[in-house]
Amino acid sequence: MENAGLIAGLKKEITTTVTDDMLASHFQNGFLDVFATPAMITLMEKAALLCAQEHLEDGYTTVGSKVEISHIAPSPKGMEVRAVAELIDIQDRKLIFRVEAYDRFEKIGEGIHERFVVNAERFLQKTYQKAR
Repeated sequence: MENAGLIAGLKKEITTTVTDDMLASHFQNGFLDVFATPAMITLMEKAALLCAQEHLEDGYTTVGSKVEISHIAPSPKGMEVRAVAELIDIQDRKLIFRVEAYDRFEKIGEGIHERFVVNAERFLQKTYQKAR
C-alpha cells in the first residue's frame, strides 16, 4: 500500500522569513506590507506535504484538496514564521492535517488542510489529457 508508513500523530515543522514576495501588497489582496494569507497557507500546505512525503513509497505524492484556514494575526516583513502540520486522520487516500502558523510572538494562523495520496505519474497523465 502506497501510504502504509503514514500514521496519525506525525508532525512536520518548517520555517521561513517573510520577504517581499510574501506580502499582501505583492499578492494584491491587500495594500499593507504584512505576511499575506496566501503565503501563510502555502507554508502550511508545504509543511503537510513534507510531513506525508517522508512516509510514502517512491512514485507517490500528495495533492492538496481543501483548506479551512483562519489568519488571526499579522506578521511584518523580515520576521521568521513557522508552520506546523500534524496528521490527525487517514481515510483511505485522504489525509487530514491540523495546521498552525506562528511568528516570534504569537499564533498567526490555524485550520485544517486535506491532501490526497496519488500516484504521481498517473495523476500527471490524467491531468495532461485535458490539454489534448
